[in-house]
Amino acid sequence: MSRIARAAGRISAATLVSRVLGLLRDSIRAALVGARGVSDALGTAYLIPNLLRDLFAEGAFSGAFVPTLSKAREQSGDEGAFLLLNRVFSTLLIYVGSIVVLIAVFAPQLVSLLTSAAFRADSELVGTTILLVRLLAPFLLFISLAAAAMGALNVFGRYFLPALSPATQNAVLVLGGVVLLQLAMSETEAAIPWAGLLLVGGFMQFAVQVPALMREGWRPRFVPDARLRSPETRLILRRMLPVVGGMAATHASILINWRLATNFYGGPSNLYYAFRLVHLPVGLVGVAVGTAVLAEASRRVARNDFAGVRSALGESFLLTLVFAAPAAAGLFVLGEPIARLLFMHGHLDAMDASAIGTTILFYAPAVVFYASVKVVAPIFFAQGRVHVPLIASLVAVAANLATALTLHYLTDLRWLGLAFAVGVGQAANLAVLLWNARRLYGPPAASHLASILKIALSALICALVARGVLGMLPRGDSLPDRLAAALVPVLAGALAYFAAGKVLRCREMARALGASRGLDNPQDRP
Repeated sequence: MSRIARAAGRISAATLVSRVLGLLRDSIRAALVGARGVSDALGTAYLIPNLLRDLFAEGAFSGAFVPTLSKAREQSGDEGAFLLLNRVFSTLLIYVGSIVVLIAVFAPQLVSLLTSAAFRADSELVGTTILLVRLLAPFLLFISLAAAAMGALNVFGRYFLPALSPATQNAVLVLGGVVLLQLAMSETEAAIPWAGLLLVGGFMQFAVQVPALMREGWRPRFVPDARLRSPETRLILRRMLPVVGGMAATHASILINWRLATNFYGGPSNLYYAFRLVHLPVGLVGVAVGTAVLAEASRRVARNDFAGVRSALGESFLLTLVFAAPAAAGLFVLGEPIARLLFMHGHLDAMDASAIGTTILFYAPAVVFYASVKVVAPIFFAQGRVHVPLIASLVAVAANLATALTLHYLTDLRWLGLAFAVGVGQAANLAVLLWNARRLYGPPAASHLASILKIALSALICALVARGVLGMLPRGDSLPDRLAAALVPVLAGALAYFAAGKVLRCREMARALGASRGLDNPQDRP
C-alpha cells in the first residue's frame, strides 16, 4: 500500500473521531438553539471567522505553506524549517490579530452585509448577531495558528495527531453543551456560552499540537517578518495571492447565498445543519486524502519526481471516489431519517428535522465533486501552478451564482435551490481541474475509467438497496424507530456497495479498505 493511502487512512481515522464528535456537537447545538431565529444569528456570526479561516488559514495558506516548508527542510534541514515556522507563527500573530480587531470594530456593518432586509427587521436578533460576531472574532487567530502547526507536522510525516486536533474543539463543545442542556436555557441564553465554547475549542485545536512539534525539535521564538523580507515568506505570499483571489470569489458566492437564505426564516440554519452532514464524508475522504497528497506531492516536486506526482493524482482520485460515491448515494436517499435521528429533540421539532432532511437531499450530489476537488487541487499547489485552482474557482463561482440566482427567483425551492447550486459549482470546479490535469499528464488510463464506472454502478446499487430497506421499516417518532430508520438502511447499503464492488472486481475498493485501517507508523515518515 502506498504512503498516500496509509497517510490518508490515518488522517481519515482521526477525522472520523472529530466528525462523530461534530455530529454530537451539532445535535446538541440544535437542541440548545433550534433551527430558526437565534440559530440563524449564531450561524451568521460563525460564518465570518469560518470563511476567513478557509481563506487565510486552512485553504490558501496551507497550499502555499506546506510546499515552501518542505523545500526549506530539504535544503536547510530541520533547523531551517523551524526558523520558517517561527517566522510564520509570529507574522500570523500580527496580521491575523489585526483582522480580529477589525472584525470586532466593524461587526454592525458586517452583519448588515451578510443579512437580508427581512432578517434586519428584527432589531433584537440583529443585536444578538452583532454581539456573537464580536465574541467569535478571536476564533480566526486560534485556528490560523492551528493550521500552521498542522501543516508543519504533516511535513514531518505526522498525520494522525494533526487530523485529530479538530476533535479537541468538538470535545469541548460536546462536554460544555451537555452542561448547558442541564440548565434548561432559552435559545438566546444558550447562544452566548456556546460562542464561548467555540473560542475555547479553537484554542485547544492549536494547543494540542504544540507538544508534538516540540518533540520534533521545534522551540518557539518570536521572529516576525512583518515587512516580508524573507524569501520564503515572500514565496508563501506569492503562492497564496492567486489562491486567495479564487477562494475570495468562492466565498463571495457563499456570502451571496447566505444573504439570499436569510430571506426565509430558518433558511440559514437548515443549510448549516444539512451541510454539516454533507461535510462529514468530504472531511473523512476529500480532506484526508488531499492533506496526504499535498504533503507527498510537495516532497516529490522538491525531488523533481513528476512521474510520482502523476501517480499520486490517479491513486488519490480513485481512492476518494470509492468512499465519496456511496456517501452521496446514501445521503440522497436517507437524508431525512438521519436528520430526524440527530436533530429532532430540544428546541428543534419534527417539522424542522424533515426540512433539514430535504435540504440534505439537494446537497448530496455535491459530495462527490466537493471531495474530488479537495484531492485534485493540491496537485497544482504542490507544483506552484496556483493559477489553475484560481481559474477553476472562478468558473465554479460563476456556475454556482447562475444556478442559485435562477432557482431562487424563478422557482419556489427557497433555500433548497441554494443547496443544489453548491453541487453545480463544485462540478464545474472539478471539470476545470481535471481538464488541466489531462493537459499536463495525458488522458486517464483505461483501467481508471473502468474503475470509475464500477464505482458508480456499485453506488447506484447501494442507493437502491438502502431505499428498499427503508421502505420496509416502520416510521415513527420514538427513538428506537428513528434509530432503525437511520442505521439499518446505512448498513444494508454499505454491504450491498462492497458486495457489488467485489462482484465487479473493483481493485480500488480493496485498496481503500486497507488504507482505512492505516495507523501512524514511523516507517512512513520521509
